[in-house]
Amino acid sequence: MSENRQAMKDVNVVLVPEELTARANKNLKRRRACKVVCALVIVAVVLTVFFSVILQPVSLGAGKGSVDGKYGYVLADIEGITEANPRIVDIAMLGAHDANTNSLEADNPVDGYAASTVLGKIQPLVKGFQYRFAVTQPVSVGQQLLQGARFLHLKYADFNGEWLASHTVVGGKVENDVLEILQYLDTHVGEVLILLFHPTYFGEGAGYENFHDWLATVEYNGKNIYDYVFYDKVDVFGDADGENDGVRISSLRYNDVTLNGTSSGVVLLDRREVKVTPDPNLPQSQYSQYFYDMDCNALHEWHNRMGSDVLMEEINATCEEVAAEDAAGNMLHVNQTQASVSAASLGDIFRDIGAWSLLKFAEKHNAALLDNPNFDKWLSVMPIFQVDFLNSDYKDFNRRVNERIRSYNENLVASLIANDGE
Repeated sequence: MSENRQAMKDVNVVLVPEELTARANKNLKRRRACKVVCALVIVAVVLTVFFSVILQPVSLGAGKGSVDGKYGYVLADIEGITEANPRIVDIAMLGAHDANTNSLEADNPVDGYAASTVLGKIQPLVKGFQYRFAVTQPVSVGQQLLQGARFLHLKYADFNGEWLASHTVVGGKVENDVLEILQYLDTHVGEVLILLFHPTYFGEGAGYENFHDWLATVEYNGKNIYDYVFYDKVDVFGDADGENDGVRISSLRYNDVTLNGTSSGVVLLDRREVKVTPDPNLPQSQYSQYFYDMDCNALHEWHNRMGSDVLMEEINATCEEVAAEDAAGNMLHVNQTQASVSAASLGDIFRDIGAWSLLKFAEKHNAALLDNPNFDKWLSVMPIFQVDFLNSDYKDFNRRVNERIRSYNENLVASLIANDGE
């Protein structure tokens, strides 16, 4: 009996090759399934962290910067400036990139152009990241002027028939920005502002023409922006049409813009982009003759990169190109130093994530720009030094940059006087 049991047991443990193969395949499938489940769990965790920790938070990670208001005057009080009468294109200025973005809110909608893009359609998923890389200045336009800004890059969009600040996400009324500019002009005789108006979207019935007309309706103490324009009809496209029938930007001088230092004054520019289509049926505005086209009258390379080292390499290269392209200095030369979200390389993508926000990145980046050994050369070739977080107090940036620009302009004035203005 025991021998029969042992024989049966021996039969039960003997497997044919087909059964061995089936068992092995089953085990392999189980291991693969476990790997797939583990991978899915890891992906779910990574996506959860990415969306909740990276894409959703709206904290900008930076403070308000310097708000001491010490630089309301940076030109008018330079001794001998009216005697020297420098060209506007030669005067060094601190520039504010996307100057009016402090009014943006994370929960605001995107502008009309962005709404048609993938970015606009997934806004609820990426609103925090989008907001953090839209705000470039933490204080208002008026405060920036008191911190030394003299070149303002102002983005705007037609949003349901109203002009709003815009940098993908829309912000407050452009009227508020213009009123702060007018208030500054009203109280700071002899100062010069260059105002670059840059549309991001025009809806039906909107365009440069009616925006120019609208600007005339915004007044402070009975004056609008055109009351601070003292030059005649301009050569809008820098003689691109071959007619040369207006004031060239290279011929504008300090005394032309400020009535020999007796008033503050502005120089107006428009930025035109292919993606922004104005209504061609709008009637012409009488005020359009005072706006220079930015691209035809300025060299202003946008680097579209992330990372201080990368940007400074780009700035160095641009400096050489600008010096060669416009040796006579007949155009505005803008040094666009600021970063932007970039997918130009894998390194840029990781730096995008590590930067957290444009403001946070700009804190250390701005200080590094000032400490770069080529800074003085950059300023001599590209006198408009444009940055994000213009009033940053990290390593005393705002004070230091104003002092460097002031020194440059004082030397310019002294040099012109010594050479009888030539």
